[in-house]
Amino acid sequence: MIFRKQIALLMAGALAVGTLVGCGGSKESADAGSDSKGNKTLTVLTHRTDMDNVFKGYKEEFEKAHPGVTVNFEAVNDYQNTLSTRMGTEDYGDVLMMPANITKNQYKDFYEPMGTYDELKDKYGYLDNVNVDGTVYGLATGVNAIGFVYNEAVFKKAGIEKNPTTPEEYIADLKLIKEKTDAIPYYTNYVADWSLTNFSNTIEIEMAGDTDYMNKLVYDKNTFLPGSAIYDSLKLLHDAVKEGLVEDDPMTSDWEYSKQAMADGKIGVMCLGSWAVGQIKDLSKNPDDIKFMPAPAIHDGKQMIQISPDYNMGVNIHSKNKELAKEFVKYFVEKYPEDSNMISSIVGAKLPDYLSTDENTELVQAVPGTTESAKDFDTVQKESLINLADGTWIKTIIEIGLGNNNQTFDEYMQSLNKAWVSGIEATGK
Repeated sequence: MIFRKQIALLMAGALAVGTLVGCGGSKESADAGSDSKGNKTLTVLTHRTDMDNVFKGYKEEFEKAHPGVTVNFEAVNDYQNTLSTRMGTEDYGDVLMMPANITKNQYKDFYEPMGTYDELKDKYGYLDNVNVDGTVYGLATGVNAIGFVYNEAVFKKAGIEKNPTTPEEYIADLKLIKEKTDAIPYYTNYVADWSLTNFSNTIEIEMAGDTDYMNKLVYDKNTFLPGSAIYDSLKLLHDAVKEGLVEDDPMTSDWEYSKQAMADGKIGVMCLGSWAVGQIKDLSKNPDDIKFMPAPAIHDGKQMIQISPDYNMGVNIHSKNKELAKEFVKYFVEKYPEDSNMISSIVGAKLPDYLSTDENTELVQAVPGTTESAKDFDTVQKESLINLADGTWIKTIIEIGLGNNNQTFDEYMQSLNKAWVSGIEATGK
């Protein structure tokens, strides 16, 4: 099928793919529906390599409620890259976290419908990204706020009394941390390139002050030029590196170390979703020090905090146990948010205290794209070889900031913009 071929080509030719890393696990084909005794097996693919004990509990609980059913979790390393290959076959489990590189116009070729929007909307929120013309193909496993996690004790020690509202204030605050504390002002997590995508496809709405920004950039021929939200976002990373406000050797950075170091007051700031707040709090002797703030931009007197779904979970269209798989998805999304420090996607779920807002801060959701814009976005990314959900091409920005690349930041942005324009032209728009 052509869509599967396109996905494989995208991932082979794209500049990069960044995602959460994981460990290997058991593998079951979607063809393994049931044995001769009628026992059924569900294989669940996830990007989480750090939740074996939690998922063991899910397995036991679901199996107890469904005699004759066996649930096998498979934690997949390099999730999006690996899934892009496996989804060229029928062997991608029964239930899976839906990789970001497959766009809405392709859902019908890979996923079984979960139901109609009208059937699901009263219980499940954040359906826009999985709603295709009234048919819903997955459920959000949880919801995150987009922005920056920081250690308030480090800020206070540096004399920072309020959160930055402009890029200039943000860089100035990092300089204060360097001058007045022993903490690393900003930690890049260069090696964990999935984290770098926070600068390319998460904080843009907050930087732009426009909830429709991610739809507009599909057709914007100035996407990577000065004045654009992506340019401003990526420049936050570049300038921090160029000014020496990051770890000494980003090439040896370590994600697990960074969480503990922030918990211990050895790191000031990291650009992450709110899901990281709970993880870092759990490691800290002073958990109240771990806070969350919006991107450093202000529009009409307000800062935005975007609330956005994490991975959606769907059912393989080739599964031999589709109804059982759909039941498992609904079970999973009820339990997983609490165990993964995320906001529940269930309608009416309470927001955590650290997301309380005032008159100067506003919680927003992105305007959903159309099926047509999703198809065009897929074309633009394929033709330009720039996948905004990938992280490797963003590593070049860090290398430029370190002086390890002959290009300047603006030269690199211009080259990206030229490629992006070629992608837009391929849509015929």
